[in-house]
Amino acid sequence: MKERIYSIPLTDALNADCGCVMCALEEKLENDAVEYFMGASKMEPEIRIMTNKKGFCRRHLHMMEAAGSPLGLALMLDTHLEELRARLEKKGGRGGLFAAKKNAEAICAELEKIIDGCAVCDKLNGHVFDAAANLVYLWDKEPDFREKLGNSRGLCLPHTLLVLRAAGTELSGKRLDEFVDFIVTAQSEGLEELNGDVNWFTRKFDFNNRDADWKNSKDAVPRAVNKLVKF
Repeated sequence: MKERIYSIPLTDALNADCGCVMCALEEKLENDAVEYFMGASKMEPEIRIMTNKKGFCRRHLHMMEAAGSPLGLALMLDTHLEELRARLEKKGGRGGLFAAKKNAEAICAELEKIIDGCAVCDKLNGHVFDAAANLVYLWDKEPDFREKLGNSRGLCLPHTLLVLRAAGTELSGKRLDEFVDFIVTAQSEGLEELNGDVNWFTRKFDFNNRDADWKNSKDAVPRAVNKLVKF
């Protein structure tokens, strides 16, 4: 069943006590997506047509470059660059003084499509949303998972948003209200504790607190960063 596809990796990430269970899973899914496009799929005609058109974002292009297969990446870039040239040349051309602005706007619009496109992002986003929906499903059906999630360090803010959106596709009525309350309460309590740790971290630099215990604040800054943004 679709809702069970990510059950094991979600449970494993939760047992690992990571800062955000969805971040841990998304990182794995992202690496899998990069490997997919760098593998045999790059030679499949339908895949090549798609990567020629969409290309790759900065992050994923650098990940593919670092994967250690320059020939595989070059094969995709070769045909991708050919298509980019054709698309830009089609939007170019000269049409006189009054056409110049229109031509520039058309080229800018085409460049925006090229820059915003990414085959890895498109593949990854669908999987991550399905995983978020699976998390909601497990919360609803598995009391042990619900308890562990409640005792975990919660979710980063971007994944909190994603999970709440996914909840609307999995739950309704009272059960949806209960899930939203569960997530919001957990996040509020986690943010309060984190805020206290960050605050104490800043106060430790006060001369009067130089001999005081650091408490739980030594790693407060990186924990705050991980809470506010994805991995």
